[in-house]
Amino acid sequence: MTDVLHPEETITSFLLIRHGHTKATEEGRLYTDPNAPLTDKGRLQAQALAAWSVSQKPDALLSSPSLRVRTTADIIGASLEQQPVIIDGLNEWHVGDWEGRTYLDLKNSEPELYSRWSADPIHNAPPGGESISDLCERIERSVKEMISRFEGKKLALVTHAGVIRSAIMGALGVPVVNFWRLSIPVGTVSRLDFSANFATLHFMSWRPDLPKG
Repeated sequence: MTDVLHPEETITSFLLIRHGHTKATEEGRLYTDPNAPLTDKGRLQAQALAAWSVSQKPDALLSSPSLRVRTTADIIGASLEQQPVIIDGLNEWHVGDWEGRTYLDLKNSEPELYSRWSADPIHNAPPGGESISDLCERIERSVKEMISRFEGKKLALVTHAGVIRSAIMGALGVPVVNFWRLSIPVGTVSRLDFSANFATLHFMSWRPDLPKG
């Protein structure tokens, strides 16, 4: 019998797709889900992601419940001939009472509250919301649940920047204090692979070319 240095392991692949462009995104608003629709640009980004996704042949298409994500997932699903599976655990950072507001607005209108939060934005939560640390722990649980449910499959996950940051940092053991140092623009895709013993980031924040014409 021949020893194998690295025995073959079951790999579960995550294609982490951020939704297409919205007006609220451009304005820098904090929002979990104000039912913000995609812009024309956002739909073009979703179409580009859809064309690319066909070549990847994912086994399942998962989506957060929010409108901007579901719309992106529906466009991708039409090309894949797959119905998106809604996963509540893929929701964005819950910002509570700060829904729809910008950091500048908060700083100007509620300076004391904003100052307390910004002193430790990783562990302090917005009123009625969750901290970034809470978000990362929630996504870690969701990732484990999806790996258990879809072990050995290639998954296309259409979701949010905060979710993708959390998944990547958790997989690579990056301290949560680095949360905002990862750039995840709209209309991009990142790939993580998981096995029982390791996780590998193959690429991050890649954006396919928009459709021509």
